Amino acid sequence: MLFGFEKMDGKWIERVPALFHSFSRKEQREFFINQYNCCVGKNERIAFKGDLGCFSLFEIFQNEIFSRLNVKNHLRPNTLKLFDPYSAVLIALFLKKDFDKLRAVIKANALLPKLPQAMLIFRIFSSENYGIIFDAKALFSEFVLEKIARKNPDKAVYFKDDLIVIEKDGECLLSIMLCFKRFDKDKMYLMKDEIDEAWRKIAKSNIKFLYIVFPKNSAFKRHIEVKNPCFADSLVKLVPYTI
Repeated sequence: MLFGFEKMDGKWIERVPALFHSFSRKEQREFFINQYNCCVGKNERIAFKGDLGCFSLFEIFQNEIFSRLNVKNHLRPNTLKLFDPYSAVLIALFLKKDFDKLRAVIKANALLPKLPQAMLIFRIFSSENYGIIFDAKALFSEFVLEKIARKNPDKAVYFKDDLIVIEKDGECLLSIMLCFKRFDKDKMYLMKDEIDEAWRKIAKSNIKFLYIVFPKNSAFKRHIEVKNPCFADSLVKLVPYTI
């Protein structure tokens, strides 16, 4: 499953995982940008501007670049060249919409531009088909990890055996299993495999609390606790996660 945008047959298209097909275009783009912003450096983040339902993902990124290059916001051309000639070349080619030459310059240099004004240009045009594409499951996993880490600066947050572990002073406070699929609270039976896998992990690693995190949707908005008489001291909780 892919999530993002790329250029195919001369047109910019959007890749949206089936999990999000029931959402509006605006919501799909918000989901992508929220996750993208959480997983990239500060200089590559996108500001929310305008109606995301009216602009494609490429146009949203393009508008961000134009905003950064606005006369009020960017360095003058001669100063730009003084700071980083490579960034200046990428910006000039982008403004001319000479994307093929832009890609050729990036491939020939194989370097990251130094100036933030050129960082997004590089990210979009350094990929094979142009654009920004992520594996949807991996993007969701990194998003959840980064969000939890930011909310728990006094704790260690890391991946271990396909779980996100939240630890403090050597003690595991919580383990999180990620599940990138639609969950319906009225169809719990469809989650039997995931719940059984959670109990197996509890038995194997002596975990006390394990959350299974799903992307939030209209059919799943509240936590659901699942107990097992064989593990009286442990708890599995199904958790909707807002993107």
